Amino acid sequence: MKISEKWLREWVNPKINSLVLSEQIVNSGIEIESVQKVFPLFKGILVGKIVSCVTHAKYNLLKIVKVDIGKKNLLNILCKAVNCRKEIKVAVAVVGSVLPNNIKINVKKIHEYTSEGMLCSFSELGLFCSNDHKIIEFPKNIPIGIDVNDYFVLEDNIIKVNTTANRPDGLSIIGIARNIAVINNMNIALLKEKNNPVSKNQFPIYSDSKKKDINFFGRVIEKININVQTPFWMKKKLFMCEMLSENIIMNIINYVLIEIGQPLNVLNSDAIDSFIQIKTKNKKKVFNLKKDFKITLDNSILAFFDKSKILFIPGNINSDLLEINRNTKNIFLVSYSADQESIFNIIKLVGSNKILNYHNHGIDYSLQKYALEYATELIVKICGGNAGIISCYTNRSKLICSNKIKLYYKNINKVAGFSIDSKIFLNILLRLDYTIENKKDYWNVSPPTWRFDILIEEDVIGDILRIYGYNKISLVPLESSFSQDFYQQTNDFKKDYMLDKLSNSLVHRGYHEVITYPFVDPILQKNILLNDQNELFISNPISQDFSCMRKSLWPGLIKTLSYNKNRKQDSLRFFEKGLCFLTDDQKTLGVHQQIFLGGVISGFNEKENWYSKRRKIDFYDLKGDLESILELICGSNNYKIKQCKVLGLHSNQSAKILLNNNVIGNFGKIDPILEEKLDVNSDTFLFELFIDKIFNLKISEDFIVKEYSKFPTSRRDISILISDNILYSEVIKVCKNCFLDKEVKINLFDIYSCKNSPNKKSLGISFVFQHQRKTLKENEINLMLDYCIKTLINKFQIILRK
Repeated sequence: MKISEKWLREWVNPKINSLVLSEQIVNSGIEIESVQKVFPLFKGILVGKIVSCVTHAKYNLLKIVKVDIGKKNLLNILCKAVNCRKEIKVAVAVVGSVLPNNIKINVKKIHEYTSEGMLCSFSELGLFCSNDHKIIEFPKNIPIGIDVNDYFVLEDNIIKVNTTANRPDGLSIIGIARNIAVINNMNIALLKEKNNPVSKNQFPIYSDSKKKDINFFGRVIEKININVQTPFWMKKKLFMCEMLSENIIMNIINYVLIEIGQPLNVLNSDAIDSFIQIKTKNKKKVFNLKKDFKITLDNSILAFFDKSKILFIPGNINSDLLEINRNTKNIFLVSYSADQESIFNIIKLVGSNKILNYHNHGIDYSLQKYALEYATELIVKICGGNAGIISCYTNRSKLICSNKIKLYYKNINKVAGFSIDSKIFLNILLRLDYTIENKKDYWNVSPPTWRFDILIEEDVIGDILRIYGYNKISLVPLESSFSQDFYQQTNDFKKDYMLDKLSNSLVHRGYHEVITYPFVDPILQKNILLNDQNELFISNPISQDFSCMRKSLWPGLIKTLSYNKNRKQDSLRFFEKGLCFLTDDQKTLGVHQQIFLGGVISGFNEKENWYSKRRKIDFYDLKGDLESILELICGSNNYKIKQCKVLGLHSNQSAKILLNNNVIGNFGKIDPILEEKLDVNSDTFLFELFIDKIFNLKISEDFIVKEYSKFPTSRRDISILISDNILYSEVIKVCKNCFLDKEVKINLFDIYSCKNSPNKKSLGISFVFQHQRKTLKENEINLMLDYCIKTLINKFQIILRK
């Protein structure tokens, strides 16, 4: 949104320069994208009065005029503007004046007459981008001879602001003015009550949407002249904000929108049949709105009807029959607001637009009626007409910000990191229009109606600090302790340590770590996970692509993969660790957060080179990567990989990872059905591990910080013959069970088969013994090893080889 600094200063005008004003806007939490200085594109243009106006003898469209600019001699000028006439005051470009594009005015001879200047239109002065070539007409009371630039006062700064979805107050001049007033300990200009004279004309309002939160006001304005010119003062402001149109009614609506942040809609009241209906219980039916624009309504879409047809849906998406034009005499002016769910459903259906963006951020219901009265006053004043009685329908339980938040003094100081005097922050809250109720141990505070984002105590403290000034907060380093004993007892540390170790392992295997948004596109997520679970939608999303919380890391990873693939990368390995959000009625707010570790690989197994042939990545490449990190977490034999169908993955190339019979992760090839939808190759493989679940079930001793043994190790090797159909993993598992209370590392270092021993295989196994407190003796080692060998003989009937 673009605003004029001078327009802003009409509401609050602190004695600060433009640079400081911009800094204060930013410090109030509203982003400034740019500040553009505006200068007039002309000079030397004076106000003159036409003393005489005579039509040229030969050329009927040309007029010969004499103009008084306050000097001794009158100017002779030729003009062909249709509104050129005697006694009006006009903009005169005299000899020596400069017009836009550095056009200089000189004496010219036209059809045997000497022209000593030029009568100017707005377009000729580079104003308003208008195609109207009528000359400018000034009010009768303006003095002649003054510089037009002094009258127009065109020098200004255009501030382009951007605001997040939780700051709807930043989408209007009055909203920004409130913040500037609070920072400078000033008051903004008061809203003057509007009481327009009314006639009895009105449309009754009905609704079948009792469960929907709707605030609706509307009034008929009759006998208006829609073809009048927009006043210059309004034109100038709208032109600066790039919101100027050719239609006076739209200009008035845009003016109210920019100034107080209230979107209005206007309809041709002659096309409305009997009454207004607010409906959501719509049978599936296709409706034609504007030309070539059709929508299918259902029970999720809020719409406004009359007795027989649809009128409009939120976003000012009007039926073609209701649009106003130059012949319109009677209009129906509307102000409405609706709950976030209704607005979100419409955005999903038609996409966002400027008005839906305002509704999505939040409409201040307390200003709706004022906005209607304000626009009515401007329309009647400029276009004439008679205003009817305001019809209204109100069901706004969820639209009203009436929540009381407990604010504790100790929490303010804790969050801020320093002590703030209670008088200071209570004064800030009062200036921000909070209501404050003093209790024994805390304050009950309620935010103003335009602050939908203030929900908890931390939000209130954040509001205090932004006005108090972040630059006043002293920089105090955080105190930290590096006690090993403390960290050994902290589960969070163990979990972080485990994640860091897994990340390092993946990086060494050629993966790149990425960080993606926890907000995802619900359509993309549904395509990948192929399920109908309830999505966790966000109340004020940045956009449709970031409108729900992720239930998996795969949507972000696939978007990253697709982005890099489109930039000619052909060997890709990415991983990410982060929170995912699942629905759980047993948890606070019905949301359960879990830490996931996910990854994706695609393309070739290695970069192009001259010494080996490249091959495409396959299922076993990913399986090998996973086994390397699972061994770090669970040990080599404590987890199982079981082939199983996984949502979003290929039915024959997908598997689940189990620990103690609990699923701790999934991996496999992407489902072929999704390849084209998601713009990925057929050789794309995904994995995901549920870190919280793994940590709760089992954590490898490797992750526990402990003192390293100072005593020497002792190695023993054995070679055994065993039946060919026995898995070597079973042999290693039995060996480890023999040393559960001992420090013994067991490794299979050799395996082979030979013709001399059919149906047999030979295994070479090493045992590394080490004690934490002493050096092991030979007989102690032999006893332990003998016990292991006897167990293997009893279990598998092995033959010990010499």
